[in-house]
Amino acid sequence: MMGTLRFVDADGHVLEHPTGMLDYAPAGHRDRIWHIETDTDGVEWNVFGDRRMRANGLALAGTAGMSAEERERAQRGELRYTEVRPAAYDAKARLVDMEADGIDQSVLYPTMLLGIAALDDVDLAEVQCRAYNDWLSDHVADGDGRLFGVAVVPQQDVERAAAEIRRVAARPGIVGVLLRPNPTEGWRPLHHEVYEPLWRAASDTGLAVGFHPFLAADLPGACLGLRLHRLGTSAMPPGEGGTVDIDNIFFTQALANPFDMMTTMAFLLAGGVCERFPDLRLVFLEANGGWVVPWLERLDHHAEIFGWDVPDLRMAPSGYFRRQGWISFDPDESTLAFTANSPLVGAERIVWASDYPHPDAKFPGTTAELRDAIAPLTEEQQRQVAGASAAALYGL
Repeated sequence: MMGTLRFVDADGHVLEHPTGMLDYAPAGHRDRIWHIETDTDGVEWNVFGDRRMRANGLALAGTAGMSAEERERAQRGELRYTEVRPAAYDAKARLVDMEADGIDQSVLYPTMLLGIAALDDVDLAEVQCRAYNDWLSDHVADGDGRLFGVAVVPQQDVERAAAEIRRVAARPGIVGVLLRPNPTEGWRPLHHEVYEPLWRAASDTGLAVGFHPFLAADLPGACLGLRLHRLGTSAMPPGEGGTVDIDNIFFTQALANPFDMMTTMAFLLAGGVCERFPDLRLVFLEANGGWVVPWLERLDHHAEIFGWDVPDLRMAPSGYFRRQGWISFDPDESTLAFTANSPLVGAERIVWASDYPHPDAKFPGTTAELRDAIAPLTEEQQRQVAGASAAALYGL
């Protein structure tokens, strides 16, 4: 059975094409859409809106499978953006790398545009989302039915975001929509009525909602609330790499990612969103998965003891997760099998992520790690984790 498993990558990434999105932008915004320019000295610049910054610092995001020497060049800012692994933004090359790891299908999230929700210029954000989503739809069309895209939306404007969800639902190859696990309406949590248009649009269109964190202190959440971006414990200067506004990576990633994901899950499950929108499909990404069983246990316990604070619930919070939620694991996580055997989660609610072509991606070898992690499971559980669960999530 292990040799016949079908592997579906629930959270791969695509690097934004150096110039590809320009062709999808309206004339009045064409020079402000995200792109790479090369000056007469051969220096590459990333241009986005009114910002112009050296592009070399972005190249590290596309170094999966590259040599140690090339990665070191990227870390020193010596690798050009156009020197990253070709599969980072070339669909045909991506298929070759997928073959090397035995991956049947991959769902692609953005890289730099993970941060689009924090852009102050809402008009530019809306135009950028449309240009990226249209480019992405055409990009995955070159993937021989094995690549699928997750759209970005101007989350900073709920009504515009809802409108873009409805628009992209008609685009070929788009199977989901990305949301940051952060409030965008001040500090109003995600079960607040102001976000209802988002949940209604996703529910009506049938697009999965992927909550994906981003390396930046630019929206309300754990990073800002706990002041994790200003620890003074790293040689990294605040704001390095554009507008990320952090002075360290270790603590901002180790703490903010799971904290924000746990908060988001709590408000959606226990705050009544899943009760009101039973057709929503929600996946919680890139924050590991080993915490989900004790977290659901805690939410269930509190709902039982303090039920007056969650009067809209008709089920335990874990019941909504079992009906509408998925959790992503890294392929090498030791708690994957435990979680697959938990009655609160189960193998059919677990997906896995390659994170390719980012530097932390295991390439080649990610599916080999996953085979080891799911070896203790039954054949049916293995089938679910390897690919069937992701196929159900995204409607592949």
